[in-house]
Amino acid sequence: MATGTRNCDPATARDLQKAIRSRLAGLGTSGGPLVLSFDLPDRFEPLRVWDAFPSGEATFWRSPDGLSNASTGRVAFVPAGPGTDPGRSAESLARLADDISHVDVDSGQACLEPIRLFGGAAFAATADRGEWEAFGEGGFVLPQLTIEEAGGGVRGRLVLDGSSVAENQSRASAWIEALLGGPGDRFEPDNENGPADHADRDASMTRANAIEKQSPDAGPVPEDWVQLVEAARDGIRSGKLRKVVVCRRRTVPLGGRRDPVPLLSGLASRQREYVFGLRRGDRTFLGASPELLMEKRENRLRTEALAGTCQLDPGIERTAALARAAEQLFGSGKDLEEHAIVVRGIVEALEPIALRRGLPPWPEVRGLTGLAHLCSAIDADLRPGLSPFETLAALHPTPAVGGLPRDAALRFLADTEPVERGWYAGPVGWVTPEGDAQIAVGIRSALLGPDRAWLYAGAGIVLASDPQAEYRETEAKLRRLSHALGVTEIPI
Repeated sequence: MATGTRNCDPATARDLQKAIRSRLAGLGTSGGPLVLSFDLPDRFEPLRVWDAFPSGEATFWRSPDGLSNASTGRVAFVPAGPGTDPGRSAESLARLADDISHVDVDSGQACLEPIRLFGGAAFAATADRGEWEAFGEGGFVLPQLTIEEAGGGVRGRLVLDGSSVAENQSRASAWIEALLGGPGDRFEPDNENGPADHADRDASMTRANAIEKQSPDAGPVPEDWVQLVEAARDGIRSGKLRKVVVCRRRTVPLGGRRDPVPLLSGLASRQREYVFGLRRGDRTFLGASPELLMEKRENRLRTEALAGTCQLDPGIERTAALARAAEQLFGSGKDLEEHAIVVRGIVEALEPIALRRGLPPWPEVRGLTGLAHLCSAIDADLRPGLSPFETLAALHPTPAVGGLPRDAALRFLADTEPVERGWYAGPVGWVTPEGDAQIAVGIRSALLGPDRAWLYAGAGIVLASDPQAEYRETEAKLRRLSHALGVTEIPI
């Protein structure tokens, strides 16, 4: 997914500007946001939106089906997250659904393609956001411009809310010119401030993939980590906790500004992961999560329990490495216990909101780059009329990132964990005005700043947990991120 020059010509930009201006003239103005959908060249890459609009809000999303979305700007906002009543979020989304008009530029007919709002939320409420200040508690944004890969090509979606036809025409022309290039634009990348060219990005991805195949060295285990794990085990011994997930954070100097676009491009090459990027000002929250929190289609829900982790042997063929990982995971009482607790917690969370729940008799082993996990897919039929925010409130945080019992685990983390998680391990993804959603858990993630990155990794603690083994697990997770950043050494 390299993103060099914009692969269209001036005529394409002019034709699209003309078509939009003509369509707007025939539509007049609407009482709410007007969404225009249009075709783009088949090989136009969504991440180019981040290149064309290098400042302000932007989002990127790629699900395991391989299709990507990228967006920029904000027209509307639906608040969500800790401290926000899910009913208030649902009402805000419903009002937006009533106000929106959606038209296809070519046909002039009402467009039935889904409109997505992108965003997420913090893991938990806190008084001090620190480096996460720009992200706030959370919410979902209706972007001004979205580029989306579809099964048959690439679609653009521009949202206008001007007070007159002329104002909307002017705004639309400016946005299309910035995206595709207008008259006089030579369609060349800005090599000084923009992303690297194709060869540089491909070389960066190759280096990162090669490094990830190396097994991390076992380093010293810091005493504060041992104390944290032992405190969690004490809580389990006392009966207050059954499981709790503790987090590590490492600050990594970058030696200068790091463009998030090639990082997202490299992450998007990974399979079976939800790749995301959310830019707020000069900071970007990005990652490649293996864990689906919820996928809601009308009243059908799919979620996952992902818990139990081991490293894949980099010295043998992948099929053999997965077989060895399965033998290790299914032979580990600690990993099986941790996974069973997560499954039980999700099933219990679904009880008040689901009419039916289904889960497999035994977990599968999911292989990723360098790691393998126990995973159980869970499906449910939800009560009619349930909003994505009510569903989200019931599920988040699952025991895979929080603990069980939920409230006791969150109190333990608030009192004991020395890390401000921010949006790490929080929900991230999209919702539609109709109430569908695809939300991943924001793990295997980092917060990218102007000259440094904050890397995050967690480990599920049960009574059988060993502090050194859990530390090595977090090291493996941190290295997947650090290598994507081109950093080979992680400060202890």
